[in-house]
Order: sequence, then structure tokens, then C-alpha cells
Amino acid sequence: MLFKNRIFKTSVFALLAALFSSCNLTEPEEFYSPTAGFLRVIIRSDNNDTNINILGVDYNISDQDSLDLLVFQGKVFNADSNYAILYHNIKSWRQEEFVYNILDWNSENGYTEFKIFESHVPPGVYDLITLGLIASVIEIGPYRMPISLPPDTEGVLELPTSFTVDEKNVTQITLSLKPFQSMSRYRDDYVFDRQIEIESIEYLGRDEYEKVITDSDSLNI
Repeated sequence: MLFKNRIFKTSVFALLAALFSSCNLTEPEEFYSPTAGFLRVIIRSDNNDTNINILGVDYNISDQDSLDLLVFQGKVFNADSNYAILYHNIKSWRQEEFVYNILDWNSENGYTEFKIFESHVPPGVYDLITLGLIASVIEIGPYRMPISLPPDTEGVLELPTSFTVDEKNVTQITLSLKPFQSMSRYRDDYVFDRQIEIESIEYLGRDEYEKVITDSDSLNI
């Protein structure tokens, strides 16, 4: 009787072993969820746009000047109108507003560039960036003047452009803004019509992806 029990148990174990060895324990391809890439968006003023005429007098850019630009609500869209929200950095969990002095200037390097978004984005092809850009005050020469968007202009603008985000890679988009050419007189005020364009789209690869992750360890969230 003991011999028969051993034969029975051996048969059961052999059957279970055969069953598990015949199963494919890897994740089916149709259920594979790709890892996000990073999208970085940089903004800087055009180094060729450095002067403005106010009341008949020309003023050139200096390191004492400022123009506050509020940046908010970044998104990217694909052809199906699906979108990804852009955050300030890869550890951010909510969208925030930041103000940048887009007239920050030094004589050696020109205008300062600012990283306004660095965010996880699902891999794919995208064809539209939207973001909020609102200027409020400019200080240049002896003047400190409030500025605003033209009448009936939304704070969020659209920038059509085609780009891809690849899994575990970094896509970097640089925006170029003409700060002074964007300004014009409207009645008794100055308006800021945001003359901005895509300066470059760069694909920086896996090494940069790993660097972003490493650098994020020093962020205080």
C-alpha cells in the first residue's frame, strides 16, 4: 500500500511539473506596456532681438532689464487628440505655475535659457504642444510698464509641430521667443502677442534618460 502511494504522489508531481513547464510565463506581447520617455521643453529669447523703441528712444538690452513671463498648463497631443500633461520635473505630481525673467541677459552668452518642463510622456508620435504664456511687467531703461495679451487672446497658445517620444529616451524641444518684437503699442498700453517658434527638436537617447533619473535624486519635492 505504501508503494502504491509513492507511485501516486510521484505521478502527481510529474504531471504538475509538465504542466508548469509547458506554460509561457512571459508577459504576452499584446499586454506589454511600454516605459515612458521624457519630454523636455526649453524656452529662451532670441539673441537677435535685443532692442525696443519707446517714445522715440531706442533701448538696448542690459543685465538690469526684466520681463516676467508666467508659464503654465503644458500639454502635448497626438493625432487622435489624446494628450499627456507636462510637469515641471519628473518628480512633480501636479501642474504648477512658474515665472521666468525672459530678459535675463549677459554679454557673453546672451539670453538665459529656462527648462520649463521635463516630464514622463508615453512613447508615440505627437503633433501639438499647448502651454500658457502670459507676460505682466517689463522693466527696461527708466521704464516699468505693465503689459498684457492682445484683447480676446487666450492665455494658452498652440504650437503645431511633429515629434516623437521613444521609450526610455529623451526628446528635447527648444522654443525661441522674440521678446521685443512681441511688444506693440495698443491705445495707452503695450500688448505682448507672443512671437514664438520651435527652434529645434533633439533626440538625446538612453544616456540622457539615465542622467535625468540620476539628477532627479537631488530634487526637493
